[in-house]
Amino acid sequence: MVIERVREVVANGRDVVRRAFQRRGYERETVVVIAKSVIASTGAWIVGFLLGNPTQIGFAPFSALLVVTPTVYGSVLQSGRYVAAVFLGALIAGAGGITIGVNIWLFALIVLVALLVGQFSFFRDQGKQIPVVAAFALAGGTAGSFMSLGTLLLMVLVGTTIAVVTNMVFAPTIRFRDAENAVLDFAESLCDLTREMADGFREGGEGLDDADSWARVADGFDSTARNAQASVSEQESRARLNPRRLLDASVSKQTPNAYYAWILALSRSSRHVQSLIRTLRSTKDAQARFPEPSGGFMREFAPLLDGAADAFRAIRAEGEPDRDTVSSDLDHSLQEGLRLVDHVRRNMSEHWDDERWPVHSAMITDMERVFEELREGHENTEGDASRGAAE
Repeated sequence: MVIERVREVVANGRDVVRRAFQRRGYERETVVVIAKSVIASTGAWIVGFLLGNPTQIGFAPFSALLVVTPTVYGSVLQSGRYVAAVFLGALIAGAGGITIGVNIWLFALIVLVALLVGQFSFFRDQGKQIPVVAAFALAGGTAGSFMSLGTLLLMVLVGTTIAVVTNMVFAPTIRFRDAENAVLDFAESLCDLTREMADGFREGGEGLDDADSWARVADGFDSTARNAQASVSEQESRARLNPRRLLDASVSKQTPNAYYAWILALSRSSRHVQSLIRTLRSTKDAQARFPEPSGGFMREFAPLLDGAADAFRAIRAEGEPDRDTVSSDLDHSLQEGLRLVDHVRRNMSEHWDDERWPVHSAMITDMERVFEELREGHENTEGDASRGAAE
């Protein structure tokens, strides 16, 4: 049993290493972080040794290991918080150890104070280092001497500095293309659904048989939006303080603002598509307040869904998130879509006394809002571009 378990662990390890070398992803990032941690901690130990402080040298590699992160910005942020936490921990320990001397009651009081200070939100996860450093300094005798406390802080600075430099040398690649693809894939999914719905509407009342399937797809757009935002956020974090931006002019000009704007526009559009589908499904209920939309209205409504699909396709095909101005294809699709909305609404108004009027009106309103959300999305993109140019 033990041998089989060991073989399984070894096989899994080989698979992880193979995936890390074959493609980008979690495994490769983990391997890179491990490699950077080894380099940073070893470098910190060497520098600490050359400075000739064997009693406190352990704080150098220890500090380096704590602040190595996948991104340069994360490393700098963690380094600043960690150094501040260590400084406060040493200060609290020194305030008692140098003036009063170490004893059991003072140790308990110092640790209590350090724990309370560590609760400040500024320190985040590094807040726990304040009582840790205070306890080490008191228990190890460091708190009784200014020289020893200064040496401890020096080793911490050596470790964090080496870690930040290592992260800058091995800075992650900035892939805004990944963020763009996340947005474009979102648009493509919406295009596929609205096109499928248009085909169903052309069949009249029989097309509603697929409403449950449409609902399942539409409900998944909430997760799609979150994943797209996470992808953009990840690339934004990679770009901050990344020296690669100085070496690659094309990367330095890219901004995540347009991606966020389009994700918001697509997310809101998807909510209106969800609302349209809920309206359709509610009319199929046995206790529905209103009857199903008429077959004639559904066939007339189908071009509106085609228009929405065309707009989503244009976002994908024209790469709208990377454009400073709206493409002629998308602009035409939105204008044509809103024109169709007005046309269908005029036709519907002639039958305002029909019992289906509330359902028909709600469906048209949902489609109009889809086009309005997309128009606002490209207006926000143009606004961000003009503000960036002014700056």
